[in-house]
Amino acid sequence: METAGIRAATWVVGKALSPLSGGLLEAWGASSMLGSNMEDLKMQLLYAQAMLNNVQGREIHNPALGELLGKLRQLAYGADDLLDELDYFRIQDELDGTYHAADAHAAGCVQDLVLNARHTVRSFLNKVKLPACSRAATRDHPGEQQDGVKQGCFSRICSCGRCDICSLPPSPASQVGQEVDKGCVPKVASSARDAVRTVGKHLPCYSFPSVHGDDSDTSVREQRFVCGAWQSSKAPQRNHDVQAPRLKFDRVEMSKKIRDIVEQLKPVCAMVSTILNLELLGSSRTPSKETAMNRAQTTPEIVEPKLYGRDSQKKFVENEIVNGEYCALTVLPVVGPGGIGKTTFMQHIYEEMKSHFQVPIWVCVSLDFNANRLAKDIVKKIPKVDNENTNSSDEELIEQRIKGKRVLLVLDDVWTHHDNEWTKLLALFKKEGAKGNMVIVTTRIPEVANKVKTTKCSLELERLSPKDIMSFFEECVFGVQKPWVDHPELAEVGSEIVEKLKGSPLAAKTVGRLLRNNLTLNHWISILESKEWESQTNDNDIMPALKISYDYLPFHLQKCFSYCALFPEDYEFGREELVHLWIGLDILHSSDPKKKRIEDVGLCFLNELVNYGFFKTNKKEDGSPYYVIHDLLHNLAVKVSSYECISINSSNVKHIQIHPMVRCLSITVDNTDIENKLSFEDYNENLSALGKRLKVENLNTLMLFGDYHGSFAKTFGALFREAKAIRVIFLSGVSYDMDDIFHNFAKLVHLRYLRIQPLSRWILSLPSVLFRLYHLEVLDLSNAYCCVISTRHMGNLVKMRHFLVQEDRFDIHPNIFGVGKLKFFQELREFRVRKESEGFEPSQLGQLTELGGSLDIYNLEKVKTKEEANELKLIHKKHLGELMLEWDPERSNKNPLQEENILESLVPHRSLQKLRIKGHGGTNCPSWLCDNLSVKCLENLCLDDVSWNNLPPLGEMWMVNERGEEYQCCSISPPSFHNLKRLQLSNISSLTKWVGNGACAFFSHLEVFIVKNCSKLIELPFSHPTFCQAQQDEKMAWFPKLRELVIVDCPKLASLPPIPWRIHAPCFAKIERAGSDFEKLLYGRVDGQKVRVEVEGKHGHCDVSWNVLNFSNLADVEYLRMEKCPLLPLNHMRVLTSLERIEIVGCPSSILPWGQGVGYGIYRFPCEYFEITRCDTSGKELTLLLSFFPELSKLKIDDCKNITGLGVAENAKTATKEQQQTRGDNNKEIITAATAASQGLLLLPSKIQHLHIYSCFSNPPNDDHARGGGLQRLHSLCTLSIFNCPEFFSSISSSSSFSPFPTCLEHLSLWGVKHMETLHAISNLTSLTKLSMRSLGEATAEGLWPLLAHGRLTELDLRAASGFFADPDPSRPHDTEVFSRSSKLLDLATESNTGVLAAPICRLLSSTLTRLLLTFDDEVERLTKDQEEALQLLTSLQELGFFGGDKLQRLPAGLHKLINLKKLGIWCSAIQSLPSLPSSLRKLEIYRCGSLKSLPNSLPSSLEILKISDYHAIRSLPKDGLPSSMLELDVHDRNSEELKRACRKLIGTIPVVKT
Repeated sequence: METAGIRAATWVVGKALSPLSGGLLEAWGASSMLGSNMEDLKMQLLYAQAMLNNVQGREIHNPALGELLGKLRQLAYGADDLLDELDYFRIQDELDGTYHAADAHAAGCVQDLVLNARHTVRSFLNKVKLPACSRAATRDHPGEQQDGVKQGCFSRICSCGRCDICSLPPSPASQVGQEVDKGCVPKVASSARDAVRTVGKHLPCYSFPSVHGDDSDTSVREQRFVCGAWQSSKAPQRNHDVQAPRLKFDRVEMSKKIRDIVEQLKPVCAMVSTILNLELLGSSRTPSKETAMNRAQTTPEIVEPKLYGRDSQKKFVENEIVNGEYCALTVLPVVGPGGIGKTTFMQHIYEEMKSHFQVPIWVCVSLDFNANRLAKDIVKKIPKVDNENTNSSDEELIEQRIKGKRVLLVLDDVWTHHDNEWTKLLALFKKEGAKGNMVIVTTRIPEVANKVKTTKCSLELERLSPKDIMSFFEECVFGVQKPWVDHPELAEVGSEIVEKLKGSPLAAKTVGRLLRNNLTLNHWISILESKEWESQTNDNDIMPALKISYDYLPFHLQKCFSYCALFPEDYEFGREELVHLWIGLDILHSSDPKKKRIEDVGLCFLNELVNYGFFKTNKKEDGSPYYVIHDLLHNLAVKVSSYECISINSSNVKHIQIHPMVRCLSITVDNTDIENKLSFEDYNENLSALGKRLKVENLNTLMLFGDYHGSFAKTFGALFREAKAIRVIFLSGVSYDMDDIFHNFAKLVHLRYLRIQPLSRWILSLPSVLFRLYHLEVLDLSNAYCCVISTRHMGNLVKMRHFLVQEDRFDIHPNIFGVGKLKFFQELREFRVRKESEGFEPSQLGQLTELGGSLDIYNLEKVKTKEEANELKLIHKKHLGELMLEWDPERSNKNPLQEENILESLVPHRSLQKLRIKGHGGTNCPSWLCDNLSVKCLENLCLDDVSWNNLPPLGEMWMVNERGEEYQCCSISPPSFHNLKRLQLSNISSLTKWVGNGACAFFSHLEVFIVKNCSKLIELPFSHPTFCQAQQDEKMAWFPKLRELVIVDCPKLASLPPIPWRIHAPCFAKIERAGSDFEKLLYGRVDGQKVRVEVEGKHGHCDVSWNVLNFSNLADVEYLRMEKCPLLPLNHMRVLTSLERIEIVGCPSSILPWGQGVGYGIYRFPCEYFEITRCDTSGKELTLLLSFFPELSKLKIDDCKNITGLGVAENAKTATKEQQQTRGDNNKEIITAATAASQGLLLLPSKIQHLHIYSCFSNPPNDDHARGGGLQRLHSLCTLSIFNCPEFFSSISSSSSFSPFPTCLEHLSLWGVKHMETLHAISNLTSLTKLSMRSLGEATAEGLWPLLAHGRLTELDLRAASGFFADPDPSRPHDTEVFSRSSKLLDLATESNTGVLAAPICRLLSSTLTRLLLTFDDEVERLTKDQEEALQLLTSLQELGFFGGDKLQRLPAGLHKLINLKKLGIWCSAIQSLPSLPSSLRKLEIYRCGSLKSLPNSLPSSLEILKISDYHAIRSLPKDGLPSSMLELDVHDRNSEELKRACRKLIGTIPVVKT
């Protein structure tokens, strides 16, 4: 029956298609042969790749072979792309339940025939180019409706082998059996008629009769045929969650392309194979080994007569040699990249230090580290001794010749070593009686250095400093001649060249040889621009020297390193960033994915590159590592990858050579590229021209760097329109939508890696088509501040491994619908159980067996049964590092027994390192965390708000039950934690004690202990209330690694451990609402700032005990803050030898305890900054306290009401340092003065440089004794700020004509100060450069003009009474010309009502004033005519701002007369229109001008920057457009969408457009 059915089907289909057999048979063959063609391609591709891998790293000197290999590589890439595309459509088939890209239909031969028939017909119809009506007919075919949308079969045909065709409905296996039972032939006939109907629809005047029994005849009756088009009688229902349209697969075209590329590969592979067999015949060593072994042997003879920039390193080695006299053998490695000068350095060391040794030996090792070979070399360099046995082995001869002698052995240029060989060699110099022997090893490879050293650290040679490399460069170029004397014109170019040498001595030698024989400017510029020193091929040149290191790398590491050429120099790589990139580039492969993930492979590769010296590890402030490429090695990466990778910037875009095989492109846009119109247009033009030099269709990697690369979005959009093979995209500094650059984003079917770093605050919107890119493995949005993305269809991304978002944006992860489809997902930060929603049930998480990193599971109260808990399959997640299990604390119903059973079933994998359990309502700790402990590798445990009656094995812990009875709740017998480093116990109300009767197994590992809100806790292992100091120290010794201790809200915990408990090691403590003495105690370094101690007393109690502080360990404290407590006793404060800053806040009336010795002034503290706030202390007391800070330079006093007067302490007589320390002579006069003076008088130290006083001197002093007599004797004072101190002048003097300030003052701020009718008090301040005065009452400008005319005042900020400038002022100068020559005032900020806009005033200011900021009161509607005319006199103005004025409706009409105005800012809400603007204007800023509906029709032709902010009224740009001079258009901040859309159209014409 089956054979007959197949024959019948073949006959029917053949019969139906016979009229069109010519083109159709070819198409049919291609469609049906897709599978076999693909297999042929795979085999041919494997053959080609094997050959290419075999020649990687070889220098190809045969040009013809090089060209053939290039052709082969291109074909291999093309084949790989085809297979990758086919894989894309097979994934789509699997998701949609179709078989378009399958080798054969899963439902059997019949459906397979139908599948090929349909694809055959469509391919043929594409070629005959049917009329439009026929294509419309196809679009209306009822079988071609997908996702509720009718789609045409032939609407798009893609050059890459895809076209829009309809999807076949799936044919489940269950239906196949039914079809066989009915008989195969009728069904085949029906399918054949479907195929013929498909053909007929495209032919004129065609109809097909309805056939009874045909499964499709119902649908036919429901439709009507009108003019060759089927029209549905029912409108399709709309899908409200519409998925992006799927791409359609052209089976025939794909098969043909595969066959074509196979045919192209075969002859090329054959030719390459033949040539390679001839060229490589007899070759037994790898090129890297040959290169290294054939290098010239180094000798100890000094080549460079002078050693530059290595003095400290020389001293280090010399000290090691001297100290090594007492050791049997010392091995010191000297490590650094090629060309850094290791050999030269050692030649000088060898020459200078060999006299310390009886036997100095120098051996050049190179690649062949063999103990026997080295022994042969060594024995030749040791003088013979009398009576030596000539028949001895080399090793025996060495022993005889060095016996009793001190040996120096230099092993130069060591590349590798084997432990056995190394041990064997060293044994020769460690014989009995050896003393002071020294082995110095030079190597490029840090791993070698780390393995051979016996000292604490290796000596790492870094780049030379700018000064030293310049000196060496001068020697290389000019020799003994004086540099630059005869050629001063070369100095500037020479400096630029030296900057590019990156401190490499070998690079300086290379470039010096190129420069010294042609000392002309043109030649030097040519060398600079071409970097010709990087192209030199001599063995002693820099690039060949570095390339030896590259050639030595294994091939997989070469690939990983070479792609780093795409990044800018000095780029800081993250660890995961590099691994994810390599995943996207598809260069990481695991031989056994079940045992080793590709992420683990990538980390191994990275560590190897670090060990080989290609990456250097640094640490950020938070301790996380980052990696940088060693100096000139980045240039090496650019060179070795130039056939495949190209990095473009404005300096090289014109002349850089682009190889035809380039597949990886990075483009950098610097700020200089958009700083002016010329540079922007030039770069834009050059980028546009790249399309003619670059085969964009071959690109598989694209990176765009720079905050302003979005300015070229249109150019990039045109350039990358045909880039459809891209696999890696990295966009840094995004300020545009994705489709602005990638017009065919939906067709990037190869995309594996997408990383987007938007500009700050840019709202990133990702298209829904993203979830049709099935190959995507890494989606990195970790730097996106805000992202609009729907995760509804993310389950389509079946290959996704990493979806990275910001830490505070984890809410994206729990909203991934059907996350279980992402089988390879490595990290799901959050999962919220939502059983009522399909796609969020526990089984979804259970399918993610590859999860690593951290996982937080919420809403576990919705898991009701053990079976559901088991569906999470936590025990199978072996890569998971962190796990949090949380029950909703706000849940209405708790079921303790159920929750206990659920947690018992949630067993994590035994390799889990961090565990947090929160809100669990069960009564017992799960057995896997208790008696049957399975997570023994746990390093971090947090128990928060658990209701357990017992706890994990954490030592002897006690709880109290409901009856008030205490019981032991922890097992103290094994099993226990052995690696626990962090323990947190929070909200465990029944916990009473953690008893320290003996050290637990994990105590010695514990680094962080946190306990919070344990209301009954009374004891910790190190805080028993009866412990003496010695006992506490003994208990703390159990915790040798403890670096962080946090105790919060444990009110019954009366005793605390000594803080800090250690010194010279990281230590942090935070105690809040625990113990009896303090409300808060903080010690440590916070966020990388100064080491601090912060203390807050309880309710301002004075009887604070300071015993909790371990003063012997406080020498490193730099910042001390005390709030609501007395001052730290001075005898304790004296141990704070690093103290720089003190703050006292809200202290009681007395801050200074008058203890023994205070009256003699014996204390001296190094504090430079003192701040006191809201304290009732007296001026007398504060005077005495400040006298203890002789180095005090900055003082801030805020809201201290009892200080009523200010003065300056008398200078004491000079005393010796010894006298100051013993007798305190410097303080006697101060103490005497303070005692005799009024209680409220504060005498300031004379060295104060910055003084700030806030909210003091509210009332005048009671008598003259409380007045201080002014601040004139503060001879170092440069900044004085007085804010809200009405009686400030009364506090220092009773005379209004008194000049209270020292003439050295540079910055003065007086706000809210009375009794200043004129400014005579400051008229003598000739050093003043900045003056700010506000709220001065009825003060006038009298006294200001001498200050302006004869002083140095450049900035004046004045908010004064109305008419401040208007009143007659006898001191005002009348000779404008003389005043203009002497005045320095450049910047004035004032109010319009001060009278500044008067002709006499403006004439005086006209020649110097460049910046004027005017603030208007709420009643001003416009400037008067006189004010407008006066403003026009300020012809020197370059910047003008208008602020406030809620009724100010228009600006001065004569603004255009300010011919030098460059910047205009407007912050006036009532402004309705703008006047004519100056032709010189470059920057216009408009903020919150809600009444301004439109901009002027034309703006000045000089305008470069336009910024509009917080302003929805303007909806369009000027009618005449923006001037061609525009450099920046900024409308991103709270403006209308209409305006933003209009501005986006200008991207590419204006360098910077921010929307």
